[in-house]
Amino acid sequence: MKFGEYLRQLRVDKGISQRELADLSGFSNAEISKIESGGRKKPSTALLKAMAPHLGIPYEVLMNKAGYLEEVVIHTGYTEHIFKDDDGSLADIVRKVKEMQRADSDWANIAYRVSRELSREDMEAIKAIASSLLRKADEGR
Repeated sequence: MKFGEYLRQLRVDKGISQRELADLSGFSNAEISKIESGGRKKPSTALLKAMAPHLGIPYEVLMNKAGYLEEVVIHTGYTEHIFKDDDGSLADIVRKVKEMQRADSDWANIAYRVSRELSREDMEAIKAIASSLLRKADEGR
């Protein structure tokens, strides 16, 4: 089944029109129509992320169905899903960097400097501390 057909079926099963899905996701009705008709083969990651909650399906499932290649990396305490375009470039990294910048620009700048200026050993130490703090946060939920 092509992605457009899959999207249409999800939408119909939820009982919402193209216009309703467009309004809910913040994209145009024309964009939804292009995808469903096959005129747009690979929708943007931003559109998929915006539609997913309204279709009752995880974003990662839509990314897979749309043809983004998924790499799953198992870490201690969490699993990371990395999506790539057909050429192997990261598909969703720009959005995540923008989110990080909006959430805390100082932290985003520090993270960039750490990746560029510190030794691999120092970076691994910082990752270990951050991973430990994230595990504690997960346990507290």
